[in-house]
Amino acid sequence: MNKLKEVEGAATVRILVVDDEEIVRDMLSDALSHDGYNVQVAKDGEDAIKQIENAPFEIVITDLKMPGIDGLEVLKYAKKTNPDICILMITAYGTVGSAVTAMKLGAYDYICKPFELCEMKIIIEKAIERQRLLHESRLVESYKFLSITDCLTKIYNCRYFDEFIDREIERVKRSSGVFSLVFVDVDNFKQYNDVNGHIAGDNILRELAEVLLASTRKTDFAVRHGGEEFVLVLPDTTIEGALHLASSTAQVIQSKKWRYVSALPKKRITVSMGVVTFPRDALIKEVLIKKADEAMYYSKNNGKDKICYFKEGNIVEYEEAAIHQPKQTETE
Repeated sequence: MNKLKEVEGAATVRILVVDDEEIVRDMLSDALSHDGYNVQVAKDGEDAIKQIENAPFEIVITDLKMPGIDGLEVLKYAKKTNPDICILMITAYGTVGSAVTAMKLGAYDYICKPFELCEMKIIIEKAIERQRLLHESRLVESYKFLSITDCLTKIYNCRYFDEFIDREIERVKRSSGVFSLVFVDVDNFKQYNDVNGHIAGDNILRELAEVLLASTRKTDFAVRHGGEEFVLVLPDTTIEGALHLASSTAQVIQSKKWRYVSALPKKRITVSMGVVTFPRDALIKEVLIKKADEAMYYSKNNGKDKICYFKEGNIVEYEEAAIHQPKQTETE
């Protein structure tokens, strides 16, 4: 009883047999189809490339020596189209050296003519098992990615933020370094949602996430912390560097021509920001996050469209970032 193997995107494993000898094509096609595989055939390399262009295959069995486009060219094209595809080379004993070259180029295995069908089936079973394991590995990585990614904006979510901050604090303690957080909240977002609807609001959040990603370095990352609130995590960044980045990001947000804000007055989005640095502002994660939140809400409650941070224990406004005439304010 045959055990049919399944891979993503096909009911059964799709196999392409490429050989310029009709007898070989028919023999492999009949035997593998009888075992339950979805088998297609190609009479030469050109035919094979056309089929690979038009349909996904998990395994390609190709003769090495063919007139025109040979098996190596089929291999190169198939791997370029799908790096995970399994290529099995059929070769004569006199061209085993070329088969070794094919292995170096990414072929999974080779078999010499004349071959026994049972031997070919064993190699195919191993190739299918390899595809199954690869597929399962991809699923694990995909689930992991989804678990740490915000489904709306496609940036990191709060869960990943908590995990990363724990690791970053330990890293900084070992290296005597620093890192900074920039809390970002969209001004008047509830009002915009009430007037334009939640779909329009979601579009704003997606576009803002794109802006935040574009405004940071590759070593930084952006998080949707919840609702209309975002966080920028800036490793190896002092308070001065974090304030400068927050300021330049705010300017981009203010001057940007937004795709989804036609219903807003002056078609403009602004944000309120709170900036803190570890270990400058706090030595405990919860305290650091609380202070970033306090600085951000101080900005929102004192005119919005500002960047605030802690200076000598008080929350102050970062003057260079003020849109209107800047002034330094302190908590009572």
